Amino acid sequence: MPKKDIYLTVHGHFYQPPRENPWLEAIETQDSAAPFHDWNARINMECYDPNSVSKIVDDKNQVIDLVNNYSYMSYNFGPTLMSWLETNAPLTYERIIKADAKSVGEHNGHGNAMAQVYNHMIMPLANLADKYTQVIWGIRDFEYRFGRKPEGIWLAETAVDDETLLVLANEGIKFTVLSPYQADKFRDMGSKDWIDVSWGNIDPARPYRYFIKSNPEKYVDLFFYDGAISSSVVFDELLRDGNKFARRLQDGVSNQRNFPQLVNIATDGESYGHHTKFGDMALAYLLRVKAMQDGFTVTNYAEFLEKFPPKCEVEIKQASSWSCFHGVGRWKEDCGCSTGGHGGWNQKWRKPLRNALDYLRDELITLCETEGDKYFHDFWNARNKYIDVILDRNEFSIKKFFAENLKENLDDEAKVKAMKLMEIQRQAMLMYTSCGWFFAEISGIEPVQILKYAARAIQLAESFTDKDFETHFLNILSEAQSNIHGMGNGRDIYNKFVKPSVVTVKQMGCLWAVSSLYEDFEKDSTLYCYDFKKIAYKELEKGQSRLVIGRIEVKSKITLEKQDLTFALLQYTGGDFHCAIKEFVSVSEYEKMQKDLTDSYLNFPLTESIRRIDEYFGRQYFTLKDIFLDERRNILKQIFQGELAKFKNVYRELYAEGRGSMRHLKNLNLNVPVEFKIAAQYTLSQDFNNLIEECDSEINESSIHNAIEIKNEAKLLDVALDKEIANEVFTRKIIKEIFALSRNLEVHRAEAVLELFNYVEKLELNVNIAEAQNIYFAKIYHELGVILESQKSNEDLRDNRHFVLLLLQIGQKLNINTAFYRDILDKLSLPYAK
Repeated sequence: MPKKDIYLTVHGHFYQPPRENPWLEAIETQDSAAPFHDWNARINMECYDPNSVSKIVDDKNQVIDLVNNYSYMSYNFGPTLMSWLETNAPLTYERIIKADAKSVGEHNGHGNAMAQVYNHMIMPLANLADKYTQVIWGIRDFEYRFGRKPEGIWLAETAVDDETLLVLANEGIKFTVLSPYQADKFRDMGSKDWIDVSWGNIDPARPYRYFIKSNPEKYVDLFFYDGAISSSVVFDELLRDGNKFARRLQDGVSNQRNFPQLVNIATDGESYGHHTKFGDMALAYLLRVKAMQDGFTVTNYAEFLEKFPPKCEVEIKQASSWSCFHGVGRWKEDCGCSTGGHGGWNQKWRKPLRNALDYLRDELITLCETEGDKYFHDFWNARNKYIDVILDRNEFSIKKFFAENLKENLDDEAKVKAMKLMEIQRQAMLMYTSCGWFFAEISGIEPVQILKYAARAIQLAESFTDKDFETHFLNILSEAQSNIHGMGNGRDIYNKFVKPSVVTVKQMGCLWAVSSLYEDFEKDSTLYCYDFKKIAYKELEKGQSRLVIGRIEVKSKITLEKQDLTFALLQYTGGDFHCAIKEFVSVSEYEKMQKDLTDSYLNFPLTESIRRIDEYFGRQYFTLKDIFLDERRNILKQIFQGELAKFKNVYRELYAEGRGSMRHLKNLNLNVPVEFKIAAQYTLSQDFNNLIEECDSEINESSIHNAIEIKNEAKLLDVALDKEIANEVFTRKIIKEIFALSRNLEVHRAEAVLELFNYVEKLELNVNIAEAQNIYFAKIYHELGVILESQKSNEDLRDNRHFVLLLLQIGQKLNINTAFYRDILDKLSLPYAK
């Protein structure tokens, strides 16, 4: 078979479960992801970002090419992950989007990106309405981000059944990708004879057509990835060697086939960098260099499908998936998949967990249909369209949603009710995110997360009914027994880990009040997904205590609900708080309360102030432990600043007093005492970084000189400086100057970049040059050819010599192989820096 008839598609399923606190719409600190804030941030730095600017290096580890892997591979990103990337990793997000746009132009109008069902729900276990919403939201999210309609969609865990494929067909999806073990039998189009492939032996080198059972006129085309090679990527360390990776892919080629063949593999995208460090580089080498050398034509599923439509039809195993040999048992029962390596553990908890959520879902459907009829023309159609609000919660999108879906002449209170119903349904789908069942233990972070979505849905439902959903929900959940001694059952886990996470508007008001002691809030401010309006505010101090009395309006950006609150916040001498808060009653009541609390605070002991606060607000109050973890840490940092300053001064005095003696010890080749080293390290590091921070906006030669002296002093005393801040400052400055140079290729800008690298060497910093490399390679490196071409016809050939040399030196500083252009300089008889 001619080499041009051998095609290659590598698919990456990039996905992380939604991790946001359902009440804050933000991810809180996940200590297990340290030193990063959370797992999304960590995996982005290890995988998603590197794949957008992956490096191909030579034998000296110098960069010879930068590759956006997304431009060459087939991929899908979970919509909730893309939402996080858009806000928290905008450069990565932009490169992912641009890669698809580029691939559209290179593959006959077919992009590399595929859509995904919205929040990774196991589709065969979903009801029909959820199936449609998951697909519709996934498609709309894709259109919003990639600016085109998706041709294919990724099903969570490739879990599929006939009804799911009917939904795909009805929503205009052309194809999806499955495991070879999900195929049951196939036959040539028009043939009556089926061939059994139920043991995973279907030929993955071509597409197949699946005709919908309930409507045989409709169909969805299916690709089955090569299971053996895909498994090797994960388990045989193919990503440690690009050549080994390429050789393994050759095993997917067969001379026995008489049709154009597609070698296609599919794995978790996180394999390329997160699970295997530098796996993105092996992938870049494969797709950019080795695949073509080995006779592959790199393509994507949609392009291959257009060129070579299916000639066979296929039957699938109903309710099957790629990660459970028992169909979809992993998400509903103790099927034996994933014991987590713990002998004696079981997953009997899966069934009651699903039963509890199914109960809650069905109760909420009844509630929402009944209440929704008061506000919506068509509740379920409105739910499908609610994705446009989720994607961009601005005033325009919300008004448009109201205009298209709400009944006429509804007041603001009714609109809040309508939004709450939509949010009940959003949370009710998020609680089915597949990861909640995937792993071995119900007390894990993933099951707890989906239970938080359930708790949020229950809380929202309380606005519409007095019916107690939570009690029966927990009764069912109590049948889910933990494998860990002391964890109890699902009810215990809910009460221990979920209930404390429930956030009320009063807690948000407390957070604003406490934060106001350390931040100068304007009249309008925002914390998480809440807007605050400061209406009244009075702060008093007595000794080391403080009293704040105020009135604020709190508005949820999610439900649009507003609440008018008054609060009294007493900060004790030790730093903790007593914050009481209630709904605003009247101006006269507020003024009387403010006067009484002020008099009590100024004229009596604090115990009397607490008693008076209790009289006005009741006995419920909030303390520092009720503040969210991230904010608690920030506040504690503020509280302890004074104490830390004392320690700093002690270190500084110890260093100043002992400096001469310690120098003398070093001159005598004697060890410096550890106690002094600690003081010296702290003092010198602080002074060093302070001097560098003075250069953040503009280089100060005096500061640089003093910083170098400190560096030398630290070396003399055998003290390792903490240069983290200095490294960050110079990383930013280099990126800024490289970008400026890329916009205007001028000598003085090139000299400025090299000057920064000169300082980096003198200060012995360890800067992160990754983004500077990206800018240089994309915007400057290839311009060298243009400059040199223009010089070939220039009689005064040496006029631009200095500038060319500067650009090459910058490339060397960035560890980029510039040999190609150095060779051209040789031919032009121009000297260059080696």
